[in-house]
Amino acid sequence: MFTLGHFVWLFIIFLLVIFALLLTKRVNFNVKKVEFVVVILLILLKVVHLAVSMKELPDGGMVLHQTQLSFHLCSIMIYSAIAAYFIKNEQLKSVLKSFMVPCMVIGALLALLIPTEGVDPSNLRVWQYMLIHGVLVYYGFYLMIIEKVDLSLKVYFRNLALLVIITLLAMFMNSVLEQYGTNFLFLRQPPMPNLPILNLNNGWYIYFISLMTIAVILVGIVHLPFIINKSRKQRK
Repeated sequence: MFTLGHFVWLFIIFLLVIFALLLTKRVNFNVKKVEFVVVILLILLKVVHLAVSMKELPDGGMVLHQTQLSFHLCSIMIYSAIAAYFIKNEQLKSVLKSFMVPCMVIGALLALLIPTEGVDPSNLRVWQYMLIHGVLVYYGFYLMIIEKVDLSLKVYFRNLALLVIITLLAMFMNSVLEQYGTNFLFLRQPPMPNLPILNLNNGWYIYFISLMTIAVILVGIVHLPFIINKSRKQRK
């Protein structure tokens, strides 16, 4: 974590995200075109992820490794973005996009800061990991800054409720697949050893409370500027 190779990856992804956001704003692409490009990139990168995550069975067959099932937050966001593109109901699409913003901005950024797949550029899995999280970061900021989805106080609490549902689902799946060492949403244990705050030094319950507290605070930070801005407009 935070080696020279890691900083190089962060710098590259940062430049790509900034360039894509500036290009999108300057060329003034319509929302549907942006959604289409994002969905295509996510599908292609997800296919690569599935291809490199297969596990060979004793009988010669292959299955997707249990730890790579789509119950991590960023994986859920990939399918959410794809679903949002095809959903016709505008209200449901709005709810989904509002939920995607904090999850993509926070979740994908943290994934880049804590690269669980490593940073070795000779590893195809690392390229897939970095690029797909970069796309998620871009789309999260696009929805927040350019498309300006609803991030009001009411939406904040709704997003927290949706996160609770996903947390319960991930916790259930970790229990069902415990023998395979699954760690969806990092509810079982920290993504890396020796992390500050997020560690098991004081036991799992303290770790879980810390994880949930950080999630509530970070989601709040994403929503806060929009909550304050809406409050000011209402006063005027």
